[in-house]
Amino acid sequence: MNTYSYPDEALAHLLQCAQEVPAADLLPDAQAAINGFPHDARLRTMQAILHRACGQAEAALDASWKALVLSPKDEIVRQELLFCVSEQMGLVAPDGHDFSLESGERQTAPHIHNIRADHRARYAWAARLLRSHFRDNSGLTGLDAFCGNGYGSRMISNLTGSRVIGIDGSTEAVELAERHYGNHLVAFGQAFFPFELTPGLFDYAVSFESVEHVPDSEALLAQICRSTKGPVFLSVPNERALPHADFSAQFGFHCRHFTSEDICQFMSRLGFPYVLASAGQQVYRVQDQRLTGLLPESQMHLRPLTDHSQFIMLMFSRDGEQPVGQTANPALPGVPG
Repeated sequence: MNTYSYPDEALAHLLQCAQEVPAADLLPDAQAAINGFPHDARLRTMQAILHRACGQAEAALDASWKALVLSPKDEIVRQELLFCVSEQMGLVAPDGHDFSLESGERQTAPHIHNIRADHRARYAWAARLLRSHFRDNSGLTGLDAFCGNGYGSRMISNLTGSRVIGIDGSTEAVELAERHYGNHLVAFGQAFFPFELTPGLFDYAVSFESVEHVPDSEALLAQICRSTKGPVFLSVPNERALPHADFSAQFGFHCRHFTSEDICQFMSRLGFPYVLASAGQQVYRVQDQRLTGLLPESQMHLRPLTDHSQFIMLMFSRDGEQPVGQTANPALPGVPG
């Protein structure tokens, strides 16, 4: 063990030794330095780097969150946090897809209350179920896959007290998310799919209006499922109410739509066979197989899921434990009871 007079001295020692000493052997020195200077974010970031080098992803994530509390705007701290999730963070997106904020694919606003009601309702639904499922969400970390400009990640954090990491393919969306919705409990990173996420890192995952945007939907779901110990919240456009063949021109970014059976079969194969909660949602006016506008926001609330629901929302679990106050919906077609 070493004793240090200043945090800079401790950090310099760790950096020098890291060139020659195995990371596992340096971890006691890093902890000793943190014990001496517990409010130095750089030392906790160094500890996170050492944990990650040892393959200790959860310990690295925990150290990174503690560093972020101490220095919420530090770019190095935030980047190390994101490296815990995937080392593919920040790679340049391929050509051929419009990731710009003006693409028409995203809800963008600097304040949550300016986001359209249907989008806010989905995240509020997930937050409510998380509060009942875990009882105490503080200390948990969730994934928001394809988070857009980050309003939903911040909503879940605000409503549950948990930490959230949002990832999205758009550099512009992530920059907007960091600027308006990032804090010591919420962080964002740019990563386009296909990416590989660290297995078992998260306590829950959310991915709303995402899987229809990639050609290999099951591959995206596989990454989301492998990254979380569980539960997983999904929303998708309903193939029965909005057939992709009829509406593809108006959903230009969608590769396909889904029935509840489709999603349940995917998730069952991926180790999430149980549906703990479900909901449906209406968003659009439809006439002659054309979207003719939006419904009033007062009609975009969640309701029981039926074949006529334009959007499907499902909460999946690896086991059959029900959230407090929730019951399975035995009438849901194709959903294991």
